[in-house]
Order: sequence, then C-alpha cells, then structure tokens
Amino acid sequence: MNWGNSIAVAFVLFASFIGYMVVKAFQEDFDLVTEDYYAQEINYQNKLVKLANAESFGKVVVIKQETKKLLLTFPDHQAKGTIQFYHPSREIFDKTFQITLKNGSQIIDKEDLVPGNYRININWKEGDTQFLQESKILIR
Repeated sequence: MNWGNSIAVAFVLFASFIGYMVVKAFQEDFDLVTEDYYAQEINYQNKLVKLANAESFGKVVVIKQETKKLLLTFPDHQAKGTIQFYHPSREIFDKTFQITLKNGSQIIDKEDLVPGNYRININWKEGDTQFLQESKILIR
C-alpha cells in the first residue's frame, strides 16, 4: 500500500470516528439542574442566610440510613418545611417530601427513591427563623 492510500484510509477512519461521536452526542439526554435557575440565583443570598442560621444555632438534622428506610432526626419537634432529594443524573428521580414529624423524626421509605447518589436539601422553619442543611447520601 502506498502513502496516498494510507492517507485516504486514515481520513476515512477519522471521519467515521467523528461521525460516531456526533451521533452519540445527539442521543445523550441532558437535564438542567433546575428549570427556574434564574429565580434561584436571585434568592441565593436567602440560601446563604439559612445555611448560616443552621450553623450559628447549631441546628443539625441527623440522617441515618437503615435497611428499608431513612430516619431524619430534627433538633426541634416543631419544624415545618420540605426535604428535597436531588438526583444529579436524572430529574425524574428527584423527590420532595413535606416535613411531618413524629417524636422529632421523619421516616422516608427507600422504596420511594431510586438507588444512587443524592443531594438532600432540608429547608425548615422553627418559629420565625429559617434553616437549610445540605447533605449528600448514597441510597443503596
């Protein structure tokens, strides 16, 4: 094989590889982190205040993973708010739960969640003070 044919074969292989990569890129599903990212960016200062409140008051929600459930123990029995499970890879796996405490704890069935990595945003209010805790967890 002469050098002209080698260049032609190399060009065809390179073009085939680029074509394959373009087809694969168009088949990939990209979910945005959130649809209302602009509104969340405007409220970012509120988020920082809530995180600072949780740190300065020493308010920590303890998350314990058991066999079939998650047990979230709150520092105050009167907390009201939401628990958001954010699955970074797929939006359809995201779940949001209202805080409904029994003896200062909330139980979430793991059957309601797809196994994988999650970011948990616990947003709650005690009296007039708002708190936010961000955690990461691997649901098995």
